[in-house]
Amino acid sequence: MNRFCFSLVSCLFVVMSGALCAAEDSAQGAAREKAQDQTLKNRFAPLFDVGTAVSPFQLEGLNAEFVARHFNSLTPENCMKPEALYRPDGNYHFAPADAIVRFAKANGMKVRGHTLVWHSQTPRKFFVDHEGTPLDKDALYARMEEYISKVMNHFRGDVYCWDVVNEALSDEGDEIYRTRSPWFEVCGKDFIAHAFRVAHKVDPNVKLFYNDYNLISPAKREKAVRMLRELLASGVPVAGVGMQAHWDMETFDPLELQKSIDAFVELGLEVQITELDLTIYPPYHGAQDAARSGSAPRKDYTPEIEERHAEKYAQVFEVLCRNADHITSVTFWGITDRYSWLNMYPCPGRTDHPLLFDRENRPKEAFHRVMEAKESSIQTEE
Repeated sequence: MNRFCFSLVSCLFVVMSGALCAAEDSAQGAAREKAQDQTLKNRFAPLFDVGTAVSPFQLEGLNAEFVARHFNSLTPENCMKPEALYRPDGNYHFAPADAIVRFAKANGMKVRGHTLVWHSQTPRKFFVDHEGTPLDKDALYARMEEYISKVMNHFRGDVYCWDVVNEALSDEGDEIYRTRSPWFEVCGKDFIAHAFRVAHKVDPNVKLFYNDYNLISPAKREKAVRMLRELLASGVPVAGVGMQAHWDMETFDPLELQKSIDAFVELGLEVQITELDLTIYPPYHGAQDAARSGSAPRKDYTPEIEERHAEKYAQVFEVLCRNADHITSVTFWGITDRYSWLNMYPCPGRTDHPLLFDRENRPKEAFHRVMEAKESSIQTEE
């Protein structure tokens, strides 16, 4: 081949390559534009519900349209917790939670109840009598029964499942249970079984979940399996496990997520992802993690971090899609980055970017990768 012919062929190759790349970019751009018109709830409808945690003020104006468009399940972020509902005089404060239920019913959405029994966000007055004297076990059980009955009956028919007990497991070494919980201090571990039995008696038709964080950690998973196996062997009516899924880009491992799903399914339990977000900072659960994360310098959401964030979200959803026979719901803990609790914890005022939508409700790269994950996982299954 002479020099002229070689140059001509080279030029043709460059032109054709450029045209091919341009076509690929155009096709991807068109796909992304189409995906932006798609909604999370419709994209994953054949597999599982897609929900979000909300507060009543987020269900107004443009945010209301946004929530109704993308989600088919709601979890009250705070206003169904004992701190929000309980009043010693018996006049419980249901109004904010009722507003969320009304919105859900008006828009054909499900509601997850969160949460009945928890060591945190339960007021001190829950554990003492009218004179401030700490309740003994029998008295505390009586209050638990009264509380669960009143709350579940108020939301009967509107809430399809409840996180009955939240975060009862310890993060400390070989310790199984959170022994510094006021529930454990008075009742021992039996408060867990008692809560489930009471809830089932109040409404046998509602699904009852145990909910906790760090359940993809091998040590925490082992504790959860041990506790749940013991509860089930005793006939305690646990229907499923809520995996909170407050994860981070540094330590999230899709293989550990798969192992945890397998472990809970082996026990015969339904699995729900209940509080999904993915911080761009180091992990923050446990005192040492929280200190490390809280002292981490503020990060800008650079293109490099956005790409890595999207990659991790894609890994999450590829696992979830492959396990759709066992996962019935996936709930994000917040509607957009603007409203994430991680802007206040563990470092108040530090901006985080843990969700699929930015502060202006615009889809991020993570949104597009999540929308694509379903197809890639289905192709793998075939």
